[in-house]
Amino acid sequence: MATSIFTNPISTSNNIKHDIFGTSFDSTVEIYNALANFAASEEDGIVKLPSGQEVDVTKISGMTTYSTYLQFLQAHKELIDNVFVFVKNLENKLDNLLSS
Repeated sequence: MATSIFTNPISTSNNIKHDIFGTSFDSTVEIYNALANFAASEEDGIVKLPSGQEVDVTKISGMTTYSTYLQFLQAHKELIDNVFVFVKNLENKLDNLLSS
């Protein structure tokens, strides 16, 4: 099953609870780590996904798999960023409501 490759895009080591800012930061780091792994695969073309599966990006199937993984990370980051903006706006509205 292809979806099992993309489980847990954000690493949750030691069960640390993050606020929305920390989660947003972690999602950004995860995307840049994925791009760095891709850049490091220059010689052999093998990229290791977080699930442990190795993908050969010199082949069409490997490049498709890896680009889908990057799109998944990007969509996940956009979702987190949208929640972050929503929380900021809600806090501002509540602050304005309390101060008036």
